[in-house]
Amino acid sequence: MKTVMPELIEKGRFDNYLFSHLLLYLIEKRFTGELVLAHDRVKKAIYFQDGRIIFAHSNEERLRLGKLLINQGKLTEKQLKAAQQMVDNSHTLAQVLLRLGFIEKTELLLGAKRQVAEILLSTFQWKEGSYWIYKGELPKRLPKLPLNAIQLIFNGIFQIKDRQWFEKQVGDPSVVFQLSDNFMAGYRLLSYNEMVDLIVTKIDGNRNLEGIISLLGRENYFLALQVLYGLLVLNLLKQKNKAN
Repeated sequence: MKTVMPELIEKGRFDNYLFSHLLLYLIEKRFTGELVLAHDRVKKAIYFQDGRIIFAHSNEERLRLGKLLINQGKLTEKQLKAAQQMVDNSHTLAQVLLRLGFIEKTELLLGAKRQVAEILLSTFQWKEGSYWIYKGELPKRLPKLPLNAIQLIFNGIFQIKDRQWFEKQVGDPSVVFQLSDNFMAGYRLLSYNEMVDLIVTKIDGNRNLEGIISLLGRENYFLALQVLYGLLVLNLLKQKNKAN
């Protein structure tokens, strides 16, 4: 059977920390294929199936599965070296680790999900980068992990530490924030701490940023910016007319 090669359908650059927009664009398009990213010497690939993020890998040594499992205390250096010697075109590292009994399947799944999360979360810190979008069938041996892409994007927003950038994205301080009609459906998909939930309770459709901060305390200003922007990106929040 003839192998269908992935088709390059788009390439370009992203800037202004807009990696999240690339992810959401492909999710909303129910995209199947590969998103390749590059910044300096770092290269990453994120795989989608019908708009779901199912896997990712990076050329960064610290983000390799074996390294992460060692750091988590799930694997030893000796075990990793032994397993790597048995990896070939027919057997992945994960398959070898399971076959040798070096790790339980549940621990391996958690490790792989952690790997993908770390790859994505670290990319949110990129202010700019290059990207290539390849549409087409995925490699048959590619793992298909159960991942919550919305949660990953929301968590990724908190990796950005540029306060002035958040202020520009959130917009005019007098703009009022209102929860979207689909807010509860989307918010239920997220895990969040009590502080995030507290910020959400202050969004009533009448308060602007300063009104929200006045109830939270100035020390929570930056966190509020991050939460508001994250909800805006996920279309769980909308901006309306300026407060009088």
